[in-house]
Amino acid sequence: MTSADSTSIARRILHLVFPFILTVVSSCGGGSTTPDEGYVVIPADSPQPAGDRLLGLGITESEEGFQSSFNVALETGLQATEILIHWDSVEVAQGVYQDPMGGVLQAITFFGYYDVDVMLNLAVVNTVRTTVPEYLSGSGWDSQEMIDAFNDMMDWVMARVPSNVDIISISIGNEVDLYLQDDEWDPYCGFVEATSDHIRSTYPGVTIGVKSTVTNGVFGSDLFRVQQLNQHTDAVMLTYYPQDGSFQVLDPQEVHSHLQLIEDAFPGREIWMNEVGYQSGSQYCASSQTMQARFYHEFFSAWDDHRDTFRLALIIWLHDISDQQLEELEEYYGISAPGFLEYLATLGLRNIDDTDKYAWPQLLEETGARGW
Repeated sequence: MTSADSTSIARRILHLVFPFILTVVSSCGGGSTTPDEGYVVIPADSPQPAGDRLLGLGITESEEGFQSSFNVALETGLQATEILIHWDSVEVAQGVYQDPMGGVLQAITFFGYYDVDVMLNLAVVNTVRTTVPEYLSGSGWDSQEMIDAFNDMMDWVMARVPSNVDIISISIGNEVDLYLQDDEWDPYCGFVEATSDHIRSTYPGVTIGVKSTVTNGVFGSDLFRVQQLNQHTDAVMLTYYPQDGSFQVLDPQEVHSHLQLIEDAFPGREIWMNEVGYQSGSQYCASSQTMQARFYHEFFSAWDDHRDTFRLALIIWLHDISDQQLEELEEYYGISAPGFLEYLATLGLRNIDDTDKYAWPQLLEETGARGW
C-alpha cells in the first residue's frame, strides 16, 4: 500500500513552519467500526526495553490540523516516518528535476526540529504501476541508461535534503511484488544491485531495501523472488496487514506465528516492518475497535520475542483518512470492492475528529512500557 499522501503533507507543513508531513484528513471514509463498549487497556505483557529498535508512525491528520496531529504522534516516542516519492514527480523531463509535491524536500526540515528521522521511499514501482519517467519507457530495468538515470535523480534528491534531517533508509520501490511480472524480476534485481552499490558508496550509513508485501511476497508465490531481490539489500523491508483475500482481518494472535515465519524466510537478516496496519472496519472487514487494539498488544509482544531480528516497525496510520483521500486511492488502485475501501478507510488508530479509537491508548501503553 502507498503511504499517506505526501503531497498534502508538503502543503500543510509549507503552511506551518514553512510550513509538512504525511497527511490524510477526514471521516471514516465510508468505513464502519464497531463501537465496542467498556474496552480496558491491556497491560503490556512482559515488555522488553526498546533498545536499538526503531518506532515509526504514518502521521495522518485529524480535523485539528497537522501541528496538533504531530504533537499527538510524539506521545508514542516517535523516532521515524516515511516519505514516498514518485520518480517522475522529481524528474519531470530528461535531466530536469524539481522538488516534488509542492516542496516536500524543503518541508521535511520540520522533522529535523523534533529529531524525527526520515525514511525515503523512492517508488520506482509503487504497488500497481511504475513511476519511471516516460523517456525511459523503452529501457530495461537493468540497462545502464535506467541505472544511471535513477542514480542521478537520487543524487539530486539527496543533495536537497535539509541539513538538520537524517535520512536513515532508502527503499528502491514500494511493494514491488504486486507489480513485477515473471520476466521482470531478474532485471529488477540487477537494477537494485547496481543502484544499491551507488547508494552504499555515496551515502554510507543509509540502510537500503526494497519494500515487498508479507501477504504475497513472503506468504505467497513470490517468496523465492523476494529472497533473491534481498540478496542486494541491507535490510529486508516489508509491509504487513494481516488479512485474507477479502480484506477480512485475521485473528490478532496470528501475529506471533507470522513473525516467526517471516524470520524463518530470511535467516540471519535484519528485517524492517515499514508498514504495520490493522483495520477496525466491521461491515466488510470483520474487525472492530477491540480487535484492532488487541492486535497492537499482540504485535508488540511478538516484536519483543523477535527483537534481535526486527529492527523497525512503522505503524499505519495515526488517523483514519478522508472521503476525498479514499476516493483518490480508489482511483489509483482501480479497486472499488467494499472490503478494500473499508480496509483503507479504517486503518487509523484515531478518528478524524481527533478522538481516540481503542487502539490509540493501547499503543501508548505498549510504547510507554518499553521506554519509547
